[in-house]
Amino acid sequence: MQPDATRVAFRQRMKTAGEVRFIKDRSGDKSEWGWGPQGPFEREIDDDFVFNPKHLKPLAETLRSSLMALGHVSSAYDRFAKIKSRNVSPDGSLGGKGYIAKISDIRRQLMNCVEALSAVTDTIYDEIHAPHWDPAEDTLSPRDREEVKQIVEDAEGIKEDPEGWAEETEEEEGVEKAPKIAKLASRCLARRDP
Repeated sequence: MQPDATRVAFRQRMKTAGEVRFIKDRSGDKSEWGWGPQGPFEREIDDDFVFNPKHLKPLAETLRSSLMALGHVSSAYDRFAKIKSRNVSPDGSLGGKGYIAKISDIRRQLMNCVEALSAVTDTIYDEIHAPHWDPAEDTLSPRDREEVKQIVEDAEGIKEDPEGWAEETEEEEGVEKAPKIAKLASRCLARRDP
C-alpha cells in the first residue's frame, strides 16, 4: 500500500510545480537605501498644466546645491575610504556616547549618500533641460532669465567634477577659515572635558 501512496504523492508534486523566480526584495534593506527601485520610464503630464518659468530658479538653485553636496560627500567618502580602520580604532568602530558606528557601516552610508545625491542631481538636471521648460515660451524678465542661466552654468561646471570642485573649495576656504575652525574646535573640546 505504501508504494501506491508514494506514487500518488509524486504525481501530485509534479502537477503542483510552478514557475520559480528569484527577485531580490530590498524593501527592508536599510543599508542600501541609496539604491532604491527605478522609477517609471515615462511621466503622465496633463496637457492643461502650465510650466511657469519663474519656478526654474528654485530648481536650478536646488541642482547647484545638490551638486555641491555631492562634491563634498564624494570627497568625504574618498578620504574616509583610504583610512585604515586599525589606525583609528581598536574595535573597528568610531564615536561614543550614543553615536557609535562600525567603520564599514560609515563607508556604506557615505556611498549611499553619493548614490542618492547622484540620482537626485541627474533627475533635476534632466527636468531643467526638458522640452516643457522651453525658453522660447519663456515669460521671465531678461534679468531673471540671465540669473537662472548663470545658476545652471555654475551647476554644469560643478557637475563636470563635483569632487574636484569640493576639494578646490575646501582648499580656498581652508586657508581663510583654518584659524577660526581650530579655535572653535578647541572651545568645544574644552566644554566637553570635566
